[in-house]
Amino acid sequence: MLLRGACVRTPLVCTRAASSSGCCFASVSAKSRSCSSVCVLPRARTSLRSGCEVSRNLVARAQPPSGEGLGDAEEIGSGKVSRTIPVFPLGVVPVPFAEVPLHIFEARYRVLFSTLLYGEDDIEEGLADASSEFAGSKEFGMCYVDKEGNIASVGSLLEIEKHQLLEDGRIFVQNKAVKRFTVSEVIEQNPILLCKVDFIEDDLEVDESGEVQELAKEVVELFQKSLALGSNLENKQEPPKPEQLTSLPPTELSYWLASLFPQDPQEQQLLLQIESAEGRLE
Repeated sequence: MLLRGACVRTPLVCTRAASSSGCCFASVSAKSRSCSSVCVLPRARTSLRSGCEVSRNLVARAQPPSGEGLGDAEEIGSGKVSRTIPVFPLGVVPVPFAEVPLHIFEARYRVLFSTLLYGEDDIEEGLADASSEFAGSKEFGMCYVDKEGNIASVGSLLEIEKHQLLEDGRIFVQNKAVKRFTVSEVIEQNPILLCKVDFIEDDLEVDESGEVQELAKEVVELFQKSLALGSNLENKQEPPKPEQLTSLPPTELSYWLASLFPQDPQEQQLLLQIESAEGRLE
């Protein structure tokens, strides 16, 4: 269900069925899916009046409630960790372990990424906010946003690996998605989206489970048969088998397979929301 017109600092609501107050964002028929629709945030309006109004003070405006340190981690029970981070909404699903290249040109995001990269020799000091809690952290969140501006409430934490500053101020950044999170609260909407998130830790011990390993093997065999069938139908030579099919443990394999279908971001988002590797492989 899509929630519209919600204000900041309102707890998120995640529903899995359409109702008279909204419409279903996406659904699947597979019985193995643990979530039948993409969970979305209340509508976050992050528009900025004019690029010329941007300065490093905009990042300073995005502060958490009094007494709560930006980026400070807190344990919320069951071993889960909560943090407040800037979130970059984009029409790309940030699948863990995947590389996510970004081209930063909008003024407010140049401020954000200059702050995240604070301390690097080539970063414009006039844009970076050295006093920000996330200055130099090289970490930010990303959530998928659809064409109507609805932002998914499950996203990933990204780490900046490389960057290149161009003469006109644009920034190319190479990032890697490292772990998933669920947005629990929208702290700030302007000039950037600032959210409190609860991290979702993958249980990597399942990679040692014989049952999960067997499931991964079945998925690999099915994938290889699909590649062969596609080549036969197009009268093409069968492509080399990706080494990831045999080298990745089940958890990473489940994400790698999801990353192969960027043309279907809604399905990717559904897979991102499934908590276990076993569920994604099924």
